[in-house]
Amino acid sequence: MFSFRTTNLYAQEDLVLSKGKVSVICNQTAWSPQRGEYMHQEFIRRGNLKRVMVPFADSLYNLQSNSNIEFKYLSSEPNRAVAFESADFKDTDAIVFEMQDVGSRYFSVPNIVMALFSFLEENGGDIPVYLVDRINPAGRQVEGTALTAGYRSHIGIEGLPHRYGLTIGEVANYIYTKIGCRFPLHIISYKATSSNKLIMPWSIPPSENFSRYFTFSLFSGQYLWKGTNVSCAEGTGMAYEMFGAPFLKDKELDSNPLFKDSGVFARRISFTEPAQKESKQAEETVNYGYQLLLSPDFQYNALAHNLRLMRCVKDACPEFVPLQKEEASEHQLLEQLLGDKQLINFVLSGADWEQTKEHIKLEEQRWIKKAKKLLLYPTEPLFRIK
Repeated sequence: MFSFRTTNLYAQEDLVLSKGKVSVICNQTAWSPQRGEYMHQEFIRRGNLKRVMVPFADSLYNLQSNSNIEFKYLSSEPNRAVAFESADFKDTDAIVFEMQDVGSRYFSVPNIVMALFSFLEENGGDIPVYLVDRINPAGRQVEGTALTAGYRSHIGIEGLPHRYGLTIGEVANYIYTKIGCRFPLHIISYKATSSNKLIMPWSIPPSENFSRYFTFSLFSGQYLWKGTNVSCAEGTGMAYEMFGAPFLKDKELDSNPLFKDSGVFARRISFTEPAQKESKQAEETVNYGYQLLLSPDFQYNALAHNLRLMRCVKDACPEFVPLQKEEASEHQLLEQLLGDKQLINFVLSGADWEQTKEHIKLEEQRWIKKAKKLLLYPTEPLFRIK
């Protein structure tokens, strides 16, 4: 059973939300400016909160505010596979889910929804899920190609393009339909939620690297550097707005015809990358590269541009390499992120850009047509840059 609801979560009259035992899956973004508290605190007041589950241990704010409530971290770090267990929903009558998504398939929130829905379906669960929808800060713009089955990992959902233009409620609708779920799913419209009316969706960063307005428009392209030995500036305060590497110090990438895009200005910069927690690196690394500044006069396809930027780096720098394969994976991380053989061939094997561009165009058009039946807000259509 699926329903789309236009009254806010707290006004829902379902007895299971007022009398049943509720498990909450949320993070620091599930805060109401109108009420001045996190969503799960309402269920503490009602006396029926069973447990709180938070994506990862480095969440910006600790939501463990009541020692009598079961509390669990789903993962040790961002963008790692999340696995639910039967104990997570023991004695649970309803699940409430609220997190801010960023509009790209690399981000953790759609993958957590997929893990949750798959678990409930595979384990015969009939527990109703109430998902509080949020505005997509990346808007209705579509970029890139669908993730194909052969490249699927815990990063990305098969069939979703790099930037899908949907709200997290609409993504949940896609997943629910795709895997044929039978448990009750109730989407609470973002228009009924005070957070979407009183504060901007980036006011509470959905992760520590999403602290700026322009990050959402660049993420679908710049995150691809994570699959290479070029930095996307995570941890610098301008993550996904800059890229660089020590070996780019004397490289003039802007001489390559593939480099320029009317949607952005590219400013030469250097930046210091903090030492990685998991490494024994004693010193900070200085990277040389570019900052991308969005032009107010032109639209911008971050995915298409960053494919060309990566090709520029590969053509100019023999030091440029994709990261090694992860254990139990058939493909390198970059291949998993790209998720499409033609895109991989363009970046790594010298395929023609015009053919690749046409491929992206057709895939974007195909997704827009397919996604029409998923839209919960049909007056806000998806679009692509022509």
